[in-house]
Amino acid sequence: MGRGDVVGSLPVVYDPARREIVVENSAEFVKTQIRQKLDDLAHGSPLRLTLTVERQRKKRSLEQNRMMWALLTIMADTYNAGRAGGITPEACYIEMLEEYGVEYDFLELPVAAVPILRKAYRLVSVVELLDNERCTVKASMGSSSFSTAQMTAFIDGIFDRLAEMDVNDPNVTRYWQEWQEVPR
Repeated sequence: MGRGDVVGSLPVVYDPARREIVVENSAEFVKTQIRQKLDDLAHGSPLRLTLTVERQRKKRSLEQNRMMWALLTIMADTYNAGRAGGITPEACYIEMLEEYGVEYDFLELPVAAVPILRKAYRLVSVVELLDNERCTVKASMGSSSFSTAQMTAFIDGIFDRLAEMDVNDPNVTRYWQEWQEVPR
């Protein structure tokens, strides 16, 4: 069963003292939706399912994402010293991800499948061309798979890099002040 086959996510809390899993009160609506989906899938017959339990993770926020791209744009502009072309914010993003040890999957696949893989992964680079029109690629989800804590560390690193570059941009100062007000 692939990720596309997920019926729903139900937030629960495990209480080790009582050795019980309790559905959160706020999850009643979600529970109702999941039951409706299961009824639709079952068509009146018993339905075999696989239950997967995962630790809840707080994904990065939209505010963090906006901040990251604003800073990376300033970084690229600084590298380019105001000239058109040159280093893009996306190139700065990849450079910073490399510095922060983003995890890569190394895959072997037909060269023709690389465009399909690029739809599933944020970062895809061909590492080696092999025989029989195959290749090895390294692929990563990039920061889209980061938790809020990982994204906070990543953005702190971008601020550090901008400081190392002696960027003197009033927007960076404003962003830094906003960033310091964000609860962590």
